Amino acid sequence: MQVRDATLPSATNAMHRACPGWLLLIAAATAVMTLASGFAGTASSDSGAQTGAFANLEPGGRGTGLAGALGPIVDSPTALHWNPVRLLHVTRPEIEVTYADLFGLGLVRHTGVFLACPRYSQDISWKDGKITVAPGAPTSAWGLGIQSTMVDLDPESYTEHDLALGFAARGRWGLSIGVVGHLLLVRSDVDQTEADGYAFDLALSSSMAADLEASLVLRSIFSGLNWEDSDRETLAQRAHMGLGYAPFATVRLPLEAIWDLERGRCTQVAGAVEWFPASQALTLRGGLRWRDDGSESQLFPATGLGLAWKQIAFNYGFTVGREELGDTHRLDLRYRF
Repeated sequence: MQVRDATLPSATNAMHRACPGWLLLIAAATAVMTLASGFAGTASSDSGAQTGAFANLEPGGRGTGLAGALGPIVDSPTALHWNPVRLLHVTRPEIEVTYADLFGLGLVRHTGVFLACPRYSQDISWKDGKITVAPGAPTSAWGLGIQSTMVDLDPESYTEHDLALGFAARGRWGLSIGVVGHLLLVRSDVDQTEADGYAFDLALSSSMAADLEASLVLRSIFSGLNWEDSDRETLAQRAHMGLGYAPFATVRLPLEAIWDLERGRCTQVAGAVEWFPASQALTLRGGLRWRDDGSESQLFPATGLGLAWKQIAFNYGFTVGREELGDTHRLDLRYRF
C-alpha cells in the first residue's frame, strides 16, 4: 500500500463549511441584544441611575488613528478592550503599553498596560513517510489589563482604575467567543467620590469569507458601581457591531457602529483605512467618525501612523477634539516575545 503525502483533515474546518458561522452570529446577536435591552431597562429602574464614571476611553494610538473602528481588526493585547474575541489573533505572547493626553490640556491622562497569551493547537501532517507536529493557530487566549484615568484637580485628584481579565476561544461552526470581567475602582481626595464595582463584556465573531469578518461586542451587559454615599449606579450598555475587510494584503478596511441598548438608537458610526506601504515596517491610517450625543451630531476626522521593527511596534493617533475640549493624542508601544 502506498501512502501519499497529505495533511490530516480538520474536523473544525469541515463543520465550518457545513454551517456558516456568520448566520449563527446574526441569530445570536439578535437574541442577546434583545435580552440585554430588556435587562437594561430593568436594571436601570432597579439599581439606580447610569454613572458618568468610566467613560468609553479608547486605549492606544492605532484605534485613535482609525477613528475608533479598530474593534473588527485588532490583533494586539488591547483587544481585551476593543474586542476580546480578537485575542485569538494574537499569535505570540505580547505586552502593550498605552498613553493618552486627553484634549491636549495636560489635566486628564489615560494610561494602560495589557498582556495577551495565546494557546496553540497542533497541526499534524504526514510527509515523506513521517508524521510532523507543528504549532497551529491559537485555539484560545487569555488577556490581562489595567487602565487608569487620572484627573488633576489641583490640589485634589480623581482616579479611575479598571482591572480586566479576559478569555477567548474558538467554538463550533466557525463561531468564536470572548468574555471579559472588570474590577472597577474610583479613588479621590474629594469627599464621597470613592466607589467599587464590576462589569462584564461579551464578544462574538465569525468569518463571513476569507477576507471578511463580522463581530459583535456587548459592553457592560452586567455592571454595578457602589459609591461611598451608598448610591448604586450602572455603566452604559452598548453593542459594538463591526466588519473587517482585507481586499488586499496591504489594505484593511474596518467599519463599526455603536448601538445604545438603553436608548435604543445608534450613537456612533466609524470607518477607516489602514495601509501598509512598506510591509509591516510602516503603516498609515485615516478614518472618520460620526457621533450623535442626543443633542447634535458631528463628524470627527482622525489620522495616525505605525512603525515596526522586529518585535517592537509603535503607534500614534490623532483625533480632532469635541467642541472646546481640544484635540487628543494617543500613543502605544507593543513588544512581541
